[in-house]
Formats: sequence, structure tokens, C-alpha cells
Amino acid sequence: MSQSIKEGPADTPTHDLLVIGGGINGCGIARDAAGRGLSVVLCEKGDLAGATSSASTKLFHGGLRYLEYFEFRLVREALMERETLLRAMPHISWPMRFVLPYHKDMRFESDTPTSKLLGLVMPWMKGRRPAWLIRLGLFLYDHLGGRKILPGTTTLSLAATPEGAPLQDRFARAYEYSDCWVEDSRLVVLNARDAQARGASILTRTEVVSARAEDGIWQVTVKTEDETKTIAAKMLVNAAGPWVGDVIHGKLRLNSREAVRLVRGSHIVTRKLYDHDKCYFFQGTDGRIIFAIPYEQDFTLIGTTDAEHDDPARMPRCTDEERDYLCSFASQYFKRSVSVQDVVWSYSGVRPLYDDGASSATAATRDYTL
Repeated sequence: MSQSIKEGPADTPTHDLLVIGGGINGCGIARDAAGRGLSVVLCEKGDLAGATSSASTKLFHGGLRYLEYFEFRLVREALMERETLLRAMPHISWPMRFVLPYHKDMRFESDTPTSKLLGLVMPWMKGRRPAWLIRLGLFLYDHLGGRKILPGTTTLSLAATPEGAPLQDRFARAYEYSDCWVEDSRLVVLNARDAQARGASILTRTEVVSARAEDGIWQVTVKTEDETKTIAAKMLVNAAGPWVGDVIHGKLRLNSREAVRLVRGSHIVTRKLYDHDKCYFFQGTDGRIIFAIPYEQDFTLIGTTDAEHDDPARMPRCTDEERDYLCSFASQYFKRSVSVQDVVWSYSGVRPLYDDGASSATAATRDYTL
């Protein structure tokens, strides 16, 4: 998909927009801008979806757990986009039902706004999630985004049902709601291909070395395998994922006080743990959640973690501690314990989050910040 770059600054046309980064954000922005008639060039130093965008939990969803942080606008916008995406790409995405088993020991993470509020009005709950509150959250999740395609939440008995069969007997009921599965790297590539079809230049193996503004025009120096060239653009978008901070400070040399928090999300893939085609949404006693998802017919995908990652240049890998944490977490729900011997593969991605000063990686905002 790489294309040649025009020779020299004098011969280079001034593009409306240059996008740094070929992940889902960069490719989505390039597609949208090209579709609006802008002349667009995208530069990706590696390959499309080569980092975080191919290391996701393979879901697109509204972010049910963010309701605990009162992120209602974020969840509403995500739910609306969920329906848009599902209509646009039924060949790489499909609805999935999520089973959320309930038990009385489920807890909030201690510093969520909901847990603090509940602690004031119902101190005897001692941080536990009451069933009525989970059901209220699912009601909001069903209705915030104007759901039209996906079925709503139902209450499910786990006794003598396929959904209950793999779970420990202490789980008697569950809530079942809808979200969606997606082939994440294909989503990126299809956005890039459509951007290209609308006139954008998609340049892979093309690293942005530096950029400076001259008379209101960005002069962007890029390096390929063979040569170094300059591209001119009226606007610059930094969608470099985990490297977004490096681009701001190292490539653009901007003295920004805004900071990026890198949070690693690790996943394990195990031998198939159950036979039906639904996903499990598990809540831990530490307040975190994980998913267990049917994966590639013969496996189960379990994730994710929230761990600080100090350096984007360091390849993210699932540590032994993260692997053991996920195995232990899943074993709190499944009848048959999940052991290290069940793990056939693991992978990690790094989320670049706006550093809002949250006390934990889990609590850091997932919203966009400009």
C-alpha cells in the first residue's frame, strides 16, 4: 500500500492534512477527511495496525464499566457509533451476547464516583455492587445510544443452561446484554483502503523524522527505506498511538504540559473452555473486570489487564504476573480452574491515555482529549 513521495519541497503539493500513525485512529481520520474532500496523506513508520490496533480485545462496545465513572457522554457516543459500525461492516463484525454472572461479593474499584456515592448513602454495602445497581447500569446501557439493531438486556437463569454449565454452582443467575465482536486489524486496513479510494495517500514504512511550521504550513520530513523527503501540509494530526508523546516532544519539539499515560493491556488465549458462542463478563473482588470470549473456533480469549508501561519503544508482552492474574481471575468463575498449562498464546497492546492524574490505570479516562 506504500506509495512514492513527490520529489523535493518545491515539487511537493501542499496537502490539507497529514496524519501521523496508521492505527485505527489515524486511518479513521484519514478516511473521514478524504471523504469530506480534503487532500490527505498518512504516514506510518511500520505497517497498518502494527501495534495497539491489532492487540485489542477484539470488541467494539459502549464501555459498560465507564458508567461507574459517570462518563455518560462517552458511553452514549460509543453506543451510537457501535450501531453505525455494525451497519457499515457486517463482513468483519457481528453481534455477541455477553453473560454477566452475579454474586453478592462483587465490588467496585474503591475510587470510582459510584462507589464513593454508594458508600455515603449505603455504607453497610462496604463497596459491594448491589444487583439493582447493575441492572440500572444495564438499563442505561440499553437506552443511552438509541439502540435499534441489538437486543436488550435479559435476566438469565444459570441452572441447567449452556451458559451456566461451565460456571461454578454458586452462580445462580446472570444478566445478558449485547455488544459486538470485530476483526480489529481488518477494520484498520479497510479504513485505509477506503481512504485511499477517496484520494488519500497511505504511506507505510514511512517514518516522520521531524516537522516544523513555516508561514502556516507544516514542513514534514519523512524517511523511507531508500530516502528522506519533505511533505507539506496545512494541518497535522498526531495519531501515533503509544508514540504520541514522543511525536509531540521529539518530532515536533513542542513544549506541551499535557502528558500521556501508557497502560498495557495483556490477553491470554487458552484451549476452548466452553461450547456456546457467548462471551462472559466477569467482575473481580478487586473491582476490575475481564472478558472470556470464544476465539477462532477452538480457543477462548481472556483479557485484559491494566498495567503501567513506561516506554513505547519496549515491546509490550504479557508478563508472568499478568498471565497468572488472568488465570486466577477466570478460575474464580469457571468450574475447571484455568492453569498456565491451558495458555497457548498471549499478546499485549499499549493504550495511550490522557494523563488526568487518576490514581490507577483502570481509572484513567478513555475519553478523547484535544
